[in-house]
Amino acid sequence: MYYRISVREGNFNLMDPSEVSWSNWIGVFDRGKEMPIKAVSVTADSPIFFDEDTPEDIANALEKWLKGMVYTSDEGKIKDMIQYLREHSKELLKGRLDWRIALIEEKIKRLGEDKERLLKERDRV
Repeated sequence: MYYRISVREGNFNLMDPSEVSWSNWIGVFDRGKEMPIKAVSVTADSPIFFDEDTPEDIANALEKWLKGMVYTSDEGKIKDMIQYLREHSKELLKGRLDWRIALIEEKIKRLGEDKERLLKERDRV
């Protein structure tokens, strides 16, 4: 199990499409699955998640964001995510590190294949 975050700047307010804000998304995934088992997204005036954030950091950011809201229809879902992040913090962090290592290993493999192809092409010249 691991987590991924996405922070995007854009126009997310349907009532005022000219307003620029930030979508802060977190998803929790099982290894090998493409769809998250849990996910929440909150919109803010600036990013509230950062790539190096731990599950505890993200839980704290969500809690702080939630306290600043008068109303959100996703309050229960967000509180559930906060609790889940805190209860599974170490497992999620270890899973994220393993996932990122796997991405790097895959990139190294692709680069090695590219290198072999280029060497063969060079030898034919």
